[in-house]
Formats: sequence, structure tokens, C-alpha cells
Amino acid sequence: MKISRNWLNEYIQLNQSTADIANKISLTGIESMPVYIGKDLSNLVVGHITKIEDHPDSDHMHICQVDVGEKEIQIVCGAPNVALDQYVIVALDGATLPDGVKIKKGKLRGEESNGMICGLDELGVKVKNVPEEFHNGIYVFDEAQKPGESVLDLLGLSDEMVDLDITPNRGDTLGMRGAAWEIGATYDEKPNFVDPKLSGSPKNIDLDIDVQSDKVNGYQAVVLEDVKVGKSPLWMQRRLWNQDIQPTNAVLDIANYVMIEYGQPIQAYDYDKIAGLKLQNAETQEVIMSDGTEVKLSSEDIVVMSGEDVLSIAGVLDTDFAKVTEDTKNVLFESAVFDGATVRKEAQRHDLRNNSSNRFEKGIDTSLNGLALDRIVELSEDILNPSDYSQHIVGKEYNYSPTTISATVTRINSLIGIELTTDEIINIFDRLGFATIVDGENLKVTVPARRNDMSIEADLVEEVIRIYGYENLVGTLPTGKQTKGGYTDKREFSNRLRYSLLSQGMDEAVNFSLLSKKEVEDFNVNETKLVHLLHPMTEDHEYLRTSLIPSLVKNVAYNQARKEFNVRLFDQERIFEKGHSDRPNEIEYISGAISGNIVDKSWNQKEQKVDFYYVKGIVEEMISYANLDANIEFEATSDIENLHPGQTAKITANGKMIGFVGKLHPQYQDEMNVNDTYVFELNVDQLFAFGSKVIQSQPAPKYPSISRDLALLVKKDILSGDIIKDIFNNGGKYLEDVEIFDVYQGDNIERGYKSLGYHLVFLNRSDTLTDEEVEQSFDQIKDSLVTKFAVEIR
Repeated sequence: MKISRNWLNEYIQLNQSTADIANKISLTGIESMPVYIGKDLSNLVVGHITKIEDHPDSDHMHICQVDVGEKEIQIVCGAPNVALDQYVIVALDGATLPDGVKIKKGKLRGEESNGMICGLDELGVKVKNVPEEFHNGIYVFDEAQKPGESVLDLLGLSDEMVDLDITPNRGDTLGMRGAAWEIGATYDEKPNFVDPKLSGSPKNIDLDIDVQSDKVNGYQAVVLEDVKVGKSPLWMQRRLWNQDIQPTNAVLDIANYVMIEYGQPIQAYDYDKIAGLKLQNAETQEVIMSDGTEVKLSSEDIVVMSGEDVLSIAGVLDTDFAKVTEDTKNVLFESAVFDGATVRKEAQRHDLRNNSSNRFEKGIDTSLNGLALDRIVELSEDILNPSDYSQHIVGKEYNYSPTTISATVTRINSLIGIELTTDEIINIFDRLGFATIVDGENLKVTVPARRNDMSIEADLVEEVIRIYGYENLVGTLPTGKQTKGGYTDKREFSNRLRYSLLSQGMDEAVNFSLLSKKEVEDFNVNETKLVHLLHPMTEDHEYLRTSLIPSLVKNVAYNQARKEFNVRLFDQERIFEKGHSDRPNEIEYISGAISGNIVDKSWNQKEQKVDFYYVKGIVEEMISYANLDANIEFEATSDIENLHPGQTAKITANGKMIGFVGKLHPQYQDEMNVNDTYVFELNVDQLFAFGSKVIQSQPAPKYPSISRDLALLVKKDILSGDIIKDIFNNGGKYLEDVEIFDVYQGDNIERGYKSLGYHLVFLNRSDTLTDEEVEQSFDQIKDSLVTKFAVEIR
């Protein structure tokens, strides 16, 4: 919201510079900055075209003689709307325009030109804010002006503004009156407002208004008869385009002007096209036209109806039906209090956020609902010249109950950390326009309707310190016990997993939480209930993720498309599942995706591509680093969709699935346009729940170990992991380690079989181990393998 200094001066008189005001407001909590509209403009005057003729060497240029006060000058102009006897904007020789543009006299196709006749956009007014009739040409004053007079004051370009960056809770500053209260409070200056003065007596008009929606909290209107719809006066137009609003016609300009002044959105209709009003929910899939564009309504939209015709979507847009035009004779102005949340959803649904919806969303000053209509009538009497105006036609009375908040002086001082007297605190509330009743140190503060952000004691405390000045607070050291900072056990555990992957050469990625429906279903291994956004921005971002892998795969595809084929990424974030409450459950996961080479080809070594066992080793190292108090196992599976059925394993802890590791399915890889890629994912919350093992240091063994090699011929569908597990179960207390060192299938091996080689290490840490003890354990291992797996010892 841009606060005009000239407009603000009508309510309060401040001698401070615009920069000082902006800085002061920023210190109270509303970020502000000064805006100097015509700062770089110079030598711009009113010109009167006294003679015009065609350029002899151009089919569109004209040679104009222009009176600029003390003299007449010749200017060559190519604007299509230039004409005799116009009063225009002239940039004289040496004039400065925005962006440092300099105007110098010269010749255009052989004819002397001593300046430039300008359009508003050439002076820095945004094209979209320029009246439509001047979009492709020069600006022409509606009334005669004094030639040679500076145009900066005439066009509002000498004004300075304070641009307030409004937060969602401060809708009161979206009107000049509310902003005057805020700015005045910072300087202990109360604004002076003059209520509208109306001539004559209002006319009784019988108009049926039926409010059927409980989302319409208040609704009233006024009718003006026999109006003359033309242009609004220049003083009003310049205030509108300085507020980024395009002047259109006097009726709509008055409505927009009052909206800026009071913060109350106003809607205008051609009254002759209305036969009663009804406010209700729209019919599903109903289509309306607005400015020639189709808009499909939702049953959640609140609409203003006249008979079977839709006049507007409440607080968002008006339709082409009953729109005010130059032929309009009688006008109905609407002043309503619509539910802010409903208007916000309407604006989001139809992508139609505007000045009106913005104010309803943030909250309007409901006490000005009727007064704004009186201001409409007052302005219309001067500009539209109506023959009559109606009384307020009330469809639904808004019953405002002022908010009263209790507080104590002691409590306020204890929270802000300084000692203010009761009078000082009351003075701050008075500066803000709050009424206060004092009973000893107890305060009862009544908040005006414009401050709908106030509801509890803490809000009053904030206002006191805000107006008193944060910069006036005295710095003090904290008192009481201090605790040592540090991470929680859960955070420490998560960090260990992260550091493990970083130490193994992986890079961390951070991705969006929102995915498309297909993506959240791709790796929804646990079949969690999906969390859908009520109002997603796009179809690609309408669900909260159920896995980190889809985003990591997209990361891999992005890198490979740019010739980066060796990719090693991991992500440690939360996934979401729909819970019993409105808030989804959040579960921390850690996932990774690896593609390309482990070792690149060079003169002395061959390239080595990543494979399942390499990625499994990374996961094993990470789990080992976590030091879990659980039995971790990898079980082959073909149940996980989008993973290769022959190169995928579930990861279990004490028999409970905590994650998986595997290669992407070839079909899924083609779909995602990636090369061979291996992924893993683990539930960090489940891992943490197992706790950590107690680590006890041991001295290096004093006694030698004994090793044995075991070669087996087994059926190819028997898993090596099952064999190793059985070896440990039967190897006795001295079996220290088992490693597979050979796998062979091919010549000299019966079809359907494979040869496996294992290296076993036996160790007694307290005594010398004998061959007899080892052979006894070794025989038990072989006997068990023959019995359980029908292996052939080789």
C-alpha cells in the first residue's frame, strides 16, 4: 500500500521527511520504504497546441506549434491522437525523463523539433495504469491549463509516498484512514477525519435483498439516480494511478477511490438491469462472462444474483451483466462484509486476486461499512450530479461487537522488561485510538473495528512496545540457570547417518515436498494414505511425498541430461502420511541414488560400474556406523514395484522391515530417462527406536587365529546369506568371521547349480586354539549345510 504524503496531509500534518517516516514505521514492525515518484523528472510543462499541420516527409508525423508560456515552440509529434487546441505535456529542450533519458532539440526528417509531447507512460506511470484512451498516444488534459505551468503537481508526480509492505494481520493499513492512525500513532499525532456531508434528503427505494449465505456477514447498498457517467476529475485520476489503479469512468473511479480511502471495497452495478438481489452459493459448473472471458463457478463460490443472472463473485470480480457503462443512468453501489477466508479461496480458485479480495482477506474496518457509502454519495454529488440518492438499503445488518482485552500494568512491564507508568501506557493506547478503562493497575482496553488483529493480552503488550520503540529497550543479560546447548539424541543419530554417507563420497540433495499423484505412488512401499493439498498450485505439486526416491531419480535424470553420468546423491528428510487428525504424520527417511562408474577408465585400470553389492555395502557401512542394537538382514524380494525383481532386497531389523535397496526396474528407467541406477531407502525413525549397542573396547588378540576354506556346490536359488547364517549358527563360540570369496557358474558345473567359496576364521581370545577344536566346529558346519541345503562339499 502506497501512502501519499499529499493525501496523508489531509488527516495529519507531519514535518518529517518521507525517508524519516518510512524508517520510523519500519521500526514499529511494518517494513516501509520511501517512494519519490517524479524525482528524476525536470523541465516538464503544460503546452497548448495552437497550430498543427502534416509533416511533408511522413505519413503519420505532424508539425505542431505549441504555446509553452513565455514562447511558442515547434515540435514534431507522431502520436495518432494529437490534435489542434489540445493541452498536453511538453518536455522542453534539456528535460529529464525516467531512466536518465534527456530531451534535446533536433530535426526529425528535416523539420526542427524543440521538445517532445509526452504520454503518461513516458513520465514513469505504468502503462496498465494509464487511462485506456491514452495507451497508444500522448496524454491530453480534459480542461484548459495554464501554458508553461509545471505538470508535476498537476499529474501528482511531485508527490512522495511511503510504501508499506503489509503483513497479513494488518489489513487496517490498506486504507488511507487506517494508515493515518498507524503513522500518526508513531509521532503522537491523532488524525482528523471529516465525516461525509450530504445535501438534501435520501429517497426511499424498495429493493429486495435476500442474503442466503452465512459467509456474507453484512450487506448494504445505495442507489443514485440520473447520473452522468463521464471522466472523473484529474485530482482523483492522479491519486488512482499513483495507487496502481487505472482510471476508467467516474462511477468506477469513485468506487476505487473510496476503497483506497476507507479500505472498504465497493462494487457498482447498472441499477436499471437489476430486479432484486440474492446472495447465495453458485450452482456447480455454471459459467459466467467477465470482460469477455469465461469463468466456471464452483458451488463454494458466493455470488450476487439478480434473478437468474450472476452480477459478481463476492469480493472477487463482476460479470458483464449490469456492468456500468457510459449509457448507465442509475447506479447501485454495494458495500459488503464478506468472509475473508471464503474470498481468499475464491481468488485462489479462479486466480483472480485483486485490490478488493486482498482487503477482504486481510480484514476490513467493519465500522466504516455504512460511512463508506455516505462518502460515495458525497463524491457523486460533485462528480456524477445525480438527481436523487437513496437511503441505505440494508440486506443484512453487520452487528459489530467491539473487542475488549484485559491486562495489568505489572504484567505489561514484566513482559517488555522496562517500567512504564500507567499514564504512559494509557497514552500509547490513546494514540492508537484504543479506549481504556483504568481500575487501579487493571486495564480494560476496547479495540476499534479496524484492528481485527487484536484479541489477547499479548497483542496489547506488543502494541505498547511497538509504539514505545524497540530501539528504546535497554539491553540486559539473561538471568537464572543456563543449560548447555546441544543436539537431541534423535538429531545426533540422524547426523551420524548423514556423516556416514558424506564420508563415503555421496552428495546431499534437498528437494521439494510436493509431488504429482503418479510420483507419490511410484515408491509408496508401505501403502500409506496420501495427503492431498486443498489448493495445489499445479498438478505436479498436489500431494505430499511418500518417498524421497522419485525426487532423487529426477535429480539423476537432470544430471545425466547434462552429461554428468557419475551421480551419487542422498536425501535425508521427512515423508508424510495421512493420520487420524488434520495434521499428517511426518516420518524421517534417508534415501540415496547412485548411477554411473565407481572407477573411471584410465591407462592403468578398467572402468568399474556401480552394482547392487556396491550400494548394499554403502548401506551396510551406514547401518554399522549407526551401531544399532538389532539384527540387520537383507532379504531378496521381487515385491517392490519399479525395482528390478532380481536385484532388490528388503532390509529388516529383528525381522521388521525398515527399508530396501535395489536397482531401478528397466521399464521405470526408460520412463524416467535414466541409465542404470541403484537406490536405497531407510526409515530413520524406526532405526532410532532400536537404540544403540554398548561399545566396549578390547585388546588386540594375543593368540593366533586358524582359518579354513569351504567350497560348496549348491542349487542356484539358494541364497548365500542363508548359508552364512547357518555357518554362524553351527560354528561354535570361536567362529570369528565368514566371508564369501568365490562364486562360479558355467563350465564343469551342473546346470542349475553354482559353486560358492567361503573363508572361515576361528579365534580364541583367551587361549591357543587347537586344530581339534576347529575341526570339530568345521564338521558341525558341513553336516548342517548338507542336511539343510543338500550341498555337495567340494
